[in-house]
Amino acid sequence: MAVLGVTGSGKSVFTRKLIDQISTDTTKVIIVDLTGEYKTRFKNIEPIISNKDAEVSFKAIEDIAIEKAKFANQQNKETIKNNEKIIKQAFYNSIKVFLESDKNKAIFELPDISNNSDILEYTKWFFWVLFKIAKTKSNFNKRVCVVLEEAHTIVPELNSMGVSDFASKATVNSIAQIALQGRKYNIGFIVIAQRTANVSKTVLTQCNSIISFQQLDKTSSDFLSNYMGNDFLSVLPKLKFRTAIAMGKAFRSTVPMIFEIPNIEETIYETIPTIDEEPQKHAID
Repeated sequence: MAVLGVTGSGKSVFTRKLIDQISTDTTKVIIVDLTGEYKTRFKNIEPIISNKDAEVSFKAIEDIAIEKAKFANQQNKETIKNNEKIIKQAFYNSIKVFLESDKNKAIFELPDISNNSDILEYTKWFFWVLFKIAKTKSNFNKRVCVVLEEAHTIVPELNSMGVSDFASKATVNSIAQIALQGRKYNIGFIVIAQRTANVSKTVLTQCNSIISFQQLDKTSSDFLSNYMGNDFLSVLPKLKFRTAIAMGKAFRSTVPMIFEIPNIEETIYETIPTIDEEPQKHAID
């Protein structure tokens, strides 16, 4: 599902209410929110990657980057291979613990790092392992919904990247693979975006349901014209706060519907640092 709309139109509040309703013992929700907003809106929500596994995997990513910065004939291939195994194992440990736990929501957040390419590598490996678990372990008999808040920061449109931005493209491709094949393995997305122009169309076009709040730009209108007629498109710029158009397979109606969501009062919780327990170890193929 895609939830679209300009800033302040109500899409994030709506999505958080939706997350509360769909997250159950059998449907696990992983929220990718690089703004840090969502962890103040859900009580006691914790990072999906433990502090220990995050530290181990990021150290391995740094070691790989050091090797790959060398000339090809000087790179230690064994060091790169061993560190990739460490990354896969660390992410696998934490994801498995979450999927088998009684928690139904978790946040994917980044370590306190400033190197943009390392951030992208960290995100890429997380999604690689998540999809591997979906394909080989059937999510440990769970359904998984990944929420991409501010999707343009996570899966930007490839045409907007520089030709040398290989790290960004690798991350987008890793997520796009789940978007293209995820339904077969009980894993899907809620993609939240302000403007469709800035979001990967590979990911966005896989959304079979759309909820659109107010949209003002032509690119969004052009994209949404595939889902609704001109009468609804003409309404998009005029939609009031907390009013949206819904269409797609998630709804019983075969035609788009204009609806108003209620005024949802949210509690803002303080984030409390958790004591990181010694993680359980599991083998990954």
